[in-house]
Amino acid sequence: MSQPRESHESLLAGRGTGPRSLRRPVISVVVGYATMVLVLLGVGYLLTHTFNDSIGRWDEHVNEWFARHRTAAWNDVTKVATWSLNTVPVIVMAALVAGVLALRKRFREAVFLVLALVIEITTFLPVTFVVARPRPDVPRMNATPSTSSFPSGHTAAATVLFVGVALIVGCCTSRRFLRVAAGVLAALISALVGFARVYRGLHHPTDVFVGVLFGLGCLAIAAIAVRALAPKSSSGATHPADTRGERVRRDAAAAALPGASATDDDRIRTIA
Repeated sequence: MSQPRESHESLLAGRGTGPRSLRRPVISVVVGYATMVLVLLGVGYLLTHTFNDSIGRWDEHVNEWFARHRTAAWNDVTKVATWSLNTVPVIVMAALVAGVLALRKRFREAVFLVLALVIEITTFLPVTFVVARPRPDVPRMNATPSTSSFPSGHTAAATVLFVGVALIVGCCTSRRFLRVAAGVLAALISALVGFARVYRGLHHPTDVFVGVLFGLGCLAIAAIAVRALAPKSSSGATHPADTRGERVRRDAAAAALPGASATDDDRIRTIA
């Protein structure tokens, strides 16, 4: 796949390296994580207390409508959609994607995706236990885990995994069709998973809406952290797509040019 430099840098371009290279990404993750937990706890409190008689009633109305209009076809579709985003399938899919990226020497993209999923699961668990929102009061089509209804972890995981992959595709290729296809597919899968969770009586609609925003927030935190970790050349330009071979060719070109210095990096890069 071709590598458009501008779009790649827009997601993962770095700010520098050195002895303190881990400080900025670690701070980004810690601050982002704490902010995410506090925001979700606040929204959860509003939904279960302040707006329980207004938004909560709307949630229950939607839940009851879906429970009355279930069909065999949608039962099958939603069963597959919700199973595919259980914990084990998500881990397997994420590991496969990260493995492929690592084999292609796309280490930052692999770290970005894995980090976003780690943030998602480690944020979800404390929030769901503290908020403890009851699941919809309708017949459920799945056995429910010990976690509560808020937020929808399946929807958040789908957003992180598939929107994350779409962002990576957008960074790694200039082909418009692939970018659009990845974005559309990510949106459709995330929407289908969210719909399935409500349809099967496992989550309130607001749990799903918050799950989507939660997933996007995890991706944003991971992107900021990886940007902070990415290297920067001495001339100030980032080269996230560099491979070892490219660096060797630039070094050889530098040696062949009398008077070339580290500040000539971009000129040497063009010649190499």
